[in-house]
Amino acid sequence: MSVSEKEAETSAEQEFTRPPAPEKMRDLDFLLGDFRAEWTNFTADPATTGTAAWNTASTFHGHAYEMTQRVEAHDLTGRFVVQWVESESSFSGYYYDDWGNRTLLTSEGWQDGYLAFTGECFGFGKSFLLKEQYEIVDEKHYVKRGFIKFDEGDWIPADEVHCHREA
Repeated sequence: MSVSEKEAETSAEQEFTRPPAPEKMRDLDFLLGDFRAEWTNFTADPATTGTAAWNTASTFHGHAYEMTQRVEAHDLTGRFVVQWVESESSFSGYYYDDWGNRTLLTSEGWQDGYLAFTGECFGFGKSFLLKEQYEIVDEKHYVKRGFIKFDEGDWIPADEVHCHREA
């Protein structure tokens, strides 16, 4: 029997079982549920405000959380899927929406009272760096602050979203 045949036989005998969801996913539990989101867009001049509905659910047997964001006034639906990647000791997230925007984000977890995701974004026809900083206000309220950065410039406030848990 050749080496590759022995490897194939060993592989065929190996039983695959789903590992438990990473405990680090619990760090994102504050996102779970239905929220009314009140947002301010600082990139508009003057700044604009509005409301949205955000819902986050555990998926893939707890290995990922998926947030659906719906902004009725702009007919915009977006999704943010995030999971803990043990081999990288960080969260990895992907945002995409029906306007063609997309972002790849990573976070090392909670630091100094904030959970910050950073990554490259293509949004509204432009490429830039994005930082989204989450802060828990209380069990029914969290705030997300977004910042953008073009080339070697400074971080610029982009938005602030207050999320209030629905009953």
